[in-house]
Amino acid sequence: MGLEINFLSTKSMSKENMKLQLMKAWNLRILGLILLASCCFSCKKAADLGEDPYAGGKAPLGIRFSNSLPKPASGSAGTEVVYQITGLPTYKDKMEFYLNDTKAEVLEVTDKTVKIKVPEGASSGGVTIIIDGQIFFGPEFTVAGKAGIDPTFKSVMGTDYSINQIMPLANGNLILVGAFTDYENNASAKQPINGIVSISADGQYIPSLASGAGAKGLLTSMTRMSNGQYMIGGLFSAYNKRKSIGGITRLNANGSLDSTIVELLNLTPLEPKNSFDTVARFNGAVSGVVRKVFNYNNKVITVGSFDSYYAHFYERSTRDNKVIGFTKMNMLLRMDANGKLDSAYNFNAATGTSYEAANGQITDALMQDDGKVILVGSFTRFQGSNTNYITRVDDKGLIDPTFQAGAGADGPIGAVRYNASKGKYMVTGSFKTFNGKAADGVVMMNKDGSVDESFKLGTIEGGNVGFSAQLSNGMILLTGSFNKYNGIVRQGFMLLNPDGTLAKGYNNTGKFQGTIADIYETTSALGFPAVLMVGTINKFDNKSVGNLVRFILRP
Repeated sequence: MGLEINFLSTKSMSKENMKLQLMKAWNLRILGLILLASCCFSCKKAADLGEDPYAGGKAPLGIRFSNSLPKPASGSAGTEVVYQITGLPTYKDKMEFYLNDTKAEVLEVTDKTVKIKVPEGASSGGVTIIIDGQIFFGPEFTVAGKAGIDPTFKSVMGTDYSINQIMPLANGNLILVGAFTDYENNASAKQPINGIVSISADGQYIPSLASGAGAKGLLTSMTRMSNGQYMIGGLFSAYNKRKSIGGITRLNANGSLDSTIVELLNLTPLEPKNSFDTVARFNGAVSGVVRKVFNYNNKVITVGSFDSYYAHFYERSTRDNKVIGFTKMNMLLRMDANGKLDSAYNFNAATGTSYEAANGQITDALMQDDGKVILVGSFTRFQGSNTNYITRVDDKGLIDPTFQAGAGADGPIGAVRYNASKGKYMVTGSFKTFNGKAADGVVMMNKDGSVDESFKLGTIEGGNVGFSAQLSNGMILLTGSFNKYNGIVRQGFMLLNPDGTLAKGYNNTGKFQGTIADIYETTSALGFPAVLMVGTINKFDNKSVGNLVRFILRP
């Protein structure tokens, strides 16, 4: 292909027109070369490929579910359910029908429908048909049972971030603390919500807290003092814009910061306001994260990932520069009601510091009614002794030799919960044995730390258990990433009998997705026993939830 230009015509062209003509001709030549190369490449590609690589694939079977719900859309085991679907008669002898991964009996197949029986042990979820290795997905079916989302609970959107603890109030309302900044997607428009919110017993937002701007950071724990005030702990440096706070402070009964005015050094006498400052009355803080805060005999026990305690010396401070005094204290300490460090608790007078810290993290803690505290986590040593992921400290903050956890666990422990009515602990983690006995991540303990062998955990498949707790009715709640229990489909949530078997009639719920931080047993608006769960929860019974959900337990 050549570049041909009629030079005879260029005499009458302007320079600009001639330049444009040359460019058009050059572009035509380039286009021709591209087409020629493409043709050659296509011929070579066809020769190289040979047979069609997609040949031999299975032809579509012409099966299609209707978008309509099955009839009925819910029912218990044994219920006959009809789904709208076309294209099945030809394959009725080859197909397998599953309700949420549990195989169901097919009763009848027509040109437009299929009738099945809800199998025993099935839980709510979608259906699938498998024919010759091809899978067809159908609509969800709700398996009716004794456990399910409480329709009277008024929270729909929940919080935007995680909830760490539930604090019940004497009037029946609740305070939630966590990392959230909103509730029900609009409450913060009325009042800032930063880590703390008040709700009714049925989940309705109540703008009753005088928390102002709330916490600058996240809250992990809350405890009630004997005078009606509260201690809060977490990772925050201010509350309602008041600074000089480090991970822990005290609130009044209405949620406002318990504050006071202190006199300071004033380096600018012509500005009298610099002689004073409004600060937290509780003058105690830590360098790090507070995971749990407890109150016993009007003293504050603090557990977490911190390495120092400090207090402010306001008489030597200015408004802009606060003088701080530090004491090396690792993971566990006790303060009096005003924040002064208690040197009679986990304190080595010879070194002026805490005793030897754990060699791993303390992930959870629980205080008994006698003031002793159980610590669990990823540590194998504490205060210089072998502990294997769990230990108990006495009223001086020292390892309690009467605690009979024995050899402890062979892997980290993430959570510990206690049910006062049953006198039992549930311990959850990634261990495989506890005190030398098989325990696939869950064990029940007596109050003295010994293993209660009446509880036998079954086989967990598809994941692990992240949380367990015994309810007041004796049933044991488990959540996690698992999808089967003793071969039966259970998608992240189940209720067990005290012996570890599945509680009949209470395991109908569908998929759970998330992690539990706290639970609270209560009663629904209709009078049924109910359990409020909070944490980082995305889904419960196949439905989206916003970090909190309440389910009921029908008799």
